[in-house]
Amino acid sequence: MNRATRTTPETEVVTIAGTGSHLPARVDVEKAAEAYDVDGEGDRIRATGYATVCAEDTLYPADMALRAARDALSAARVEAWELDLVVITSIHRHGHKRLWAPASWLQSELGCPQALPLTVNQGCNAQMLVLDMAAGFLRGRGRGTALVVAADRFGSSGFDRYTADYGIVYGDGAAAAVLTSEPPTGERRGGWRMLARHTVSAPHLEGLHRDEAPAPERPELLAAEHDVRAAKRRYLAERGKDQLRDSTRAAVREIRAALLPDGDDPALRHVVYPNLGLPLLTENYFPEFPGGRDRSLWDFGRTVGHLGTGDQIAGLHHLTDQGGTAPGDRVLLLGAGAGFTWTGALLERAA
Repeated sequence: MNRATRTTPETEVVTIAGTGSHLPARVDVEKAAEAYDVDGEGDRIRATGYATVCAEDTLYPADMALRAARDALSAARVEAWELDLVVITSIHRHGHKRLWAPASWLQSELGCPQALPLTVNQGCNAQMLVLDMAAGFLRGRGRGTALVVAADRFGSSGFDRYTADYGIVYGDGAAAAVLTSEPPTGERRGGWRMLARHTVSAPHLEGLHRDEAPAPERPELLAAEHDVRAAKRRYLAERGKDQLRDSTRAAVREIRAALLPDGDDPALRHVVYPNLGLPLLTENYFPEFPGGRDRSLWDFGRTVGHLGTGDQIAGLHHLTDQGGTAPGDRVLLLGAGAGFTWTGALLERAA
């Protein structure tokens, strides 16, 4: 079931008022790949095209999320007590007990007990899905403010960031966005207005990340839980590679048609794709959007790795932090994740 929401300048009230990120030190992918040459994985890792990836040695996801959240709130000039919604998204473990609620911890640390807390795990598109949901939530309220944070750490677990998946090297980090439907006033100006958003869902692809059958939780099975490749091998052997490629291209094509009905936009400066390996982007994503690699943030993405759910807001924060965009410039965020879902959001730099 596909769902689209398009807004116009007359009705649009939701703005990404501030962003923040925590991106730890980088490690050299070439040097890391050398350790895998003995079993033949080194060349696969090099073929992804990453130069470095972020690797956190000390902080766990919630700690990184808190840093990114505070930066985003500061950039937005929003106080924690003003928040109506606090959401944290991730795809991996948080390092604490299974029943722990990270969003509630963020509430406590930030001082916003009045906000609705949500912890979301819905594949790598989770933060983009929540941005879509939060925009609708805020528009329905008329006025309000939301904090959406993505955070993941892939070290210190059975997940091997270099070989757990095909064509992707995973990076650690956090990225946060403050959304508001409050009208701009005084110092609270600027940010990125959300002009349109569109989500495509293809649940027939959920099996790409599912075991053939459920299994009990036993120590000897823990490593297998982190083997993304095994599930993909089984699924692709049964259904072939064409289904995944064709579904991805069709979803991305649909998002382009919804957000760029004329095919392109003279104000569009960048398309922020998932930080997948370069061959995956080249085959599935770049051909479907104007400018392809030239308008992408691959030069940034190849230095941080695939940040779980945080690629798009980390990229937007990078663009904002680096400068070079002016009021009226547009950026398209494109997310993708297990399930499968894809979400696009067209943003415009506000004055």
